[in-house]
Amino acid sequence: MANSKKSILESKSLQNVDSTIGVANFEELHQRPFNLWSTLGLAFSVTCTPLAIGSYLSVSVGVGGSPVFLFGYIFSALMNLCICISLAEISAIYPHASGQIYWTAVLSPKRFVRPMGYLSGWLTSAGWLFWGASSCLLTSQLTWALVQACDSTFVTQLWHFYVLFIACAVVALIINIPLFRWYPHLLKTMVFYTNLGAIFIFIVLLVRATPKQSAEAVFVDIINNTGWDSKGVVFFIGLLPGVTAVNAFDSAAHLAEEMPEPRKQVPKVMMISALLSFVATIPMIFAYMFSIVNQEALYNPVGNQPIIQLFLDSMASLPLTIISSLLLILAMIMSAVTILTTFSRIWWSLARDNGTPFPHLFSRIMTKDELPVPAILFGFSASVALGAIQLGSTTAINAILGAGIICMMLSYVVPIILFLGARNNLPDNRYFNLGRFGAIFNVIAILWTIFIIVWLFFPLYLPVTALTMNYSIAVIAGVFTVSLINWFAYSRKVFKEPTGMVLETVEPIDDV
Repeated sequence: MANSKKSILESKSLQNVDSTIGVANFEELHQRPFNLWSTLGLAFSVTCTPLAIGSYLSVSVGVGGSPVFLFGYIFSALMNLCICISLAEISAIYPHASGQIYWTAVLSPKRFVRPMGYLSGWLTSAGWLFWGASSCLLTSQLTWALVQACDSTFVTQLWHFYVLFIACAVVALIINIPLFRWYPHLLKTMVFYTNLGAIFIFIVLLVRATPKQSAEAVFVDIINNTGWDSKGVVFFIGLLPGVTAVNAFDSAAHLAEEMPEPRKQVPKVMMISALLSFVATIPMIFAYMFSIVNQEALYNPVGNQPIIQLFLDSMASLPLTIISSLLLILAMIMSAVTILTTFSRIWWSLARDNGTPFPHLFSRIMTKDELPVPAILFGFSASVALGAIQLGSTTAINAILGAGIICMMLSYVVPIILFLGARNNLPDNRYFNLGRFGAIFNVIAILWTIFIIVWLFFPLYLPVTALTMNYSIAVIAGVFTVSLINWFAYSRKVFKEPTGMVLETVEPIDDV
C-alpha cells in the first residue's frame, strides 16, 4: 500500500501542463527571462530586509523597545526559516508557478484537491495583493516624512499619501510591462544595492550618532507603552518585525516557468535569500538600536516615521538624512515592483485553473515577452483600489495590510502539514532532501505558524478603541467570504486541479 501511494505521488510530480506540448518544443513556447541571480534579486527585493528593517521602528518603539526589537527579530526570523526550509524542500519536488496552490492540491487527499487548492489560491493572492499595497503605502509615508524633515512647515493631507501611493504603483506597472526587457538585469543589481545601501547607513549611523545607547538600554530595558501588564505579552506582540522581514519565501516559486532548472534554482533562491536577509539584518539592528540619541523624539516622530526621525537625530545632517532616506525609499519602490510581478503570476496561474472571475481574460499571455498582462493590470488596479481606502479610514487600510502577513502564513502552513504526512511516500531523489531532519523542521514550522497567527490578531495597545482595534480578523473573514461567493457562483463547477510542468520530465536531479 505504501509503495502504491508513493508511486501515485511520484506520478503527480511528473504531470504535464498540456499533453499536446512536447518536450522538444517546450523551450520555443516558453521564454526563460529569469536566472538564479535575477530571481535572487527579486526574492531579496520583496522584503529588502537589511534596509527596510528600520521602517519597523514604527511598531516597536513603544512595544518593548530595543530588547524586544532585537531578540524578537532573531527569534521570529529563526522560526520563519523553518517555514522556508520546509517550502524549499517541497519546491524541489514540485516546481510550479502556482507555488503553494499546486503544492496544496497535489498533496491533498483526492476528494479535497479542488477545494483545498482553490482556497490556497485565494489566500496566496490576497496575501501578496495586501503586501503590495503595503509597500506602496510605506513608500508614500516615508517620502512625505522626508519632505517634512526638509520643511517642518509642510502639512500633509490624506490625498497627498494617495497620490504617491498611485505613483509607486505606476512605477511598478511600467517596469513589469513596457520595461520588462530590462527588468531581469535590474534585479541582478538589487542584492548589491540593498546590502551596499545598508552598509552606508550602518557606517554613517555609527560614526555620527553621539552619544550611543548603553548596552543595558539595548539588551535589557524594555519600553512598554502598550497598556499590557505582562512583559511576555509585549514580547510576543512585538514579534511583527521579524515575522514580516524574513518572509515571502514563495516569490521564487512563482517564477518556476520562467527560469531554467527550477527544481534546483527555486530552493536555492529561497534559502539564499532568506539566510542572507536574516544574517545581514542583525548588524543593522545593532546599529539602529545603539544609535538612538533621542528616545522621546521617536514617540512623536516627523511624519509619524521613527526611522526618518532617527536619521535626523543620529546623523545630525540633513544631506545624510536625505541620502539614507532615499536609499530606503528606492528599495521600497523595488519591493512594490517585485510584489506586482509575483502577484500577477499567482493570479494568472490561478486563472488557468478557472479559480478567478473572468479566467479566460486573466489567464492570457500577451506581448513578445509572454507576459500575463491582464493579471498584471488587475494587480495594479486592485492595489490602487485598496490604497483609496486610506482616504476614508487609516484604521481600515492598516487592517488590510496587517491581514496580508496572516494570509501568507496560512497559505504556507497548509502544504507543510500535508507534506509532513506524505514525507515517507515521496521520491527520495530530489535536489533538496533533508531526510529525517526534514520532519523536525516541518513540525516546528507548523507549531510556530499556528502560534504566531494567534498573536498577530492581538491589538498592540490597550485600552482597545475604534482606532487601536486590530481588525485583521475582519479582513481575513472578508477574504474567505469573497472566495466562497466566487466558488459557489462559478469556480465550484469549473475549477481544475492544477497540473505539473513539462520541464519536470526533462531535468536531471543532482544529489545535494
